Amino acid sequence: MSNGIMSETDLIVLGAGPGGLAAAMEAAMSGMRVVLINGSHLLGYGLHGTYKSKSLWELAKDLQVIHKLGKDFASYVRVDFERLYEQLSRGVEELSAIVLAQLSRMGITFVPGFARFIDPHRVQVDGQTFTGRTILIATGTRPRHLPEVAVDGYRILTSDHVVDLRRPIQSIVILGAGVLGCEFASIFAAFGMEVSLIDSQPRVLNSEDEDISAFLDRVFERARVRVFRQRHVRSVTTSGDGVRTMLEDGTELDSEAVLVAVGRVPNADRLGLEDIGVMTDSHGYVKVDRCMRTAVPHIYAVGDVARRPDADDICLVHVAEAEGRHAVRSMQGQDSHLDYGHVPFIIFTHPMIAGVGDNEKMARAKIPEPRMARVEIANNHRLHAMRSFEGFVKLIVGPEGDDRILGVRAVGPQADTLLGEVSVMIEHGIPYSALLQSFHAHPSLSESLHNAAKILAGKYPDDVGLKHAAPA
Repeated sequence: MSNGIMSETDLIVLGAGPGGLAAAMEAAMSGMRVVLINGSHLLGYGLHGTYKSKSLWELAKDLQVIHKLGKDFASYVRVDFERLYEQLSRGVEELSAIVLAQLSRMGITFVPGFARFIDPHRVQVDGQTFTGRTILIATGTRPRHLPEVAVDGYRILTSDHVVDLRRPIQSIVILGAGVLGCEFASIFAAFGMEVSLIDSQPRVLNSEDEDISAFLDRVFERARVRVFRQRHVRSVTTSGDGVRTMLEDGTELDSEAVLVAVGRVPNADRLGLEDIGVMTDSHGYVKVDRCMRTAVPHIYAVGDVARRPDADDICLVHVAEAEGRHAVRSMQGQDSHLDYGHVPFIIFTHPMIAGVGDNEKMARAKIPEPRMARVEIANNHRLHAMRSFEGFVKLIVGPEGDDRILGVRAVGPQADTLLGEVSVMIEHGIPYSALLQSFHAHPSLSESLHNAAKILAGKYPDDVGLKHAAPA
């Protein structure tokens, strides 16, 4: 390096979140010289947000187990937020150190700081200029703010702030009943907080099937989470000891804190893309083709900041990682294909919601008369032993004569255990009938998937409490 200018490298990666790290490591392992530039948390929201929030979820799950033992046990339990913050911060530091050591061993040059394009092949970071034969944008997203809500990071929080709570709070209002809003509502209700959930949509988790929304409604009602549907916020104001949320219908809600969970926006607005020909959509996402290539052929974008032509709004760590590796293979001229039809997901509510492929609504929009079988988990021996009686496994397949699995939705403890098996089956076109002859360990939730297949095949009686839903 001389005069702040580095000689050309094979690949510059902007952003060390899941997608950027996966791309950098894939490139380095194939012999490419890589510079990785990162101005925020290492591993992005995947570590700072996802790791911390799922640690909170695990604690909430344990608290629910304690509550099952009775009030005498539960009365002794208190969440020490200061100690919890220290433990989570230590975990982040440990994982970050592991990643940095991996980058060093792989010969990846790590540069802290925020980059901006000078021209299509050069970026500048704190006065240093880096030149790349190819460049990959993996800068992720940040929480979306509401114009009428002034986030201060103490009383009025986003998902970036709420995972770093260091003080106990007794009440919280959550704006938004999508995935993040519902997850934190579950966590904080398990912590014993008074939770109010506000959403502009007619039902919680509006993107999923109605039976899942109805299930979550029942769970929230038991947990004393107040849900306000089809409501809009007029104002949020702070005082010395709390926050007042005013809804447009005149409803006033007083709480110690407010969490704004109304989605995220792309971190592409400060890169200087408008000066180099990289195109963004009306929301600021970087437009890419199926190879993750932007309008400038040697510049790629992956992860949450990218807008794919046929797979919108899949903001998941494992998707970003797959796209990072896919982009590098594309750079190297390899015939690489990425299929989003079998992407698994987990929603960390209590109980858990998990799925892969299409839900029922999506399937009906694509093909006529898909078939569906739904098994109530109260009949599953493993979950019965856990004293968990509410939830279901729903298997969705093609119409008569088409035995392809279109999707699965599972609601209940350990729902995520079904995803890997189904994802592989969808990816490789394995018919649901293969489940009839396969082994499923006993006792496990996967037996409910097996039973759903038996219902579809007409090999299970209808009088055992299992439900077979015919096409609507």
